[in-house]
Amino acid sequence: MPWGRVILALLATLFVVGGMASIVALGSGAWRPDFSNTPGLNQQDLATLAAPYDDIRLGRDGAVIARLGGQSERAQAEIDRIQTLLPSGEPLSSRLTTMRAQVGTSGNRLWGVREYEYSEHVVRAETTLYRDNAEQPWSIERFNVNVLSREALASRGLNFAAEPPSVQAVIVSAVVLPLFMLATFLAALFQTDLKPRWVWLLLVSFGFGTISANTATDALTFLPVSIQLFGAGATWSGSVFDGWVFSAAIPFGALFYWLARMFSKRPA
Repeated sequence: MPWGRVILALLATLFVVGGMASIVALGSGAWRPDFSNTPGLNQQDLATLAAPYDDIRLGRDGAVIARLGGQSERAQAEIDRIQTLLPSGEPLSSRLTTMRAQVGTSGNRLWGVREYEYSEHVVRAETTLYRDNAEQPWSIERFNVNVLSREALASRGLNFAAEPPSVQAVIVSAVVLPLFMLATFLAALFQTDLKPRWVWLLLVSFGFGTISANTATDALTFLPVSIQLFGAGATWSGSVFDGWVFSAAIPFGALFYWLARMFSKRPA
């Protein structure tokens, strides 16, 4: 029994099937990313990241202006504008969908996106904090708020039936191509007379040239110089404000494998 091949086959199958299962879980809403309580993250920094929204929502304008570097008519006008956009009442829940930290000679930056759930709306608060070094307190470098109704957000989600045919074609390709390439990989892995086997396995595992579709904008993008493992991919920021981006690549290696196998079986 070629145990090495069996283990490799299980890993490849787990990679493809597990990836599809995670997309289903995210797309159906069964799980939403929330990095608020991720082990290892500085909770004080996360609280500072969330503070500007709470201060503006509760009318603590002075605290926000102080962290912006002092009194400013422009800052006050922007705060007043944001306050007119916010839904009334307390948010039902919130989650940190994205966070990024940067440390370098130009200073330290902490960037995060937190979404606040209301009964009829969802608020996206994007905050960038800055400080010269770790000994200094954070100041607000940039703060932006976007508010959309749940009805408006419904069109940005993953809804296959509502997508145009071009986007549907890319989504179907992103599902079918990995399964086709996985089947080709397994066939090459266990074909007894295939030589050189590892060259073929590498060739059939990658797709070349990528077309992508964004479910929020319905935009299509083609990258001729691109390589994708098992020929497809799907990305999502974790925010309900953003759509999914599905991509599919041409499985030249897998197609060539089956053509070579077909012609090798023809009688002379």
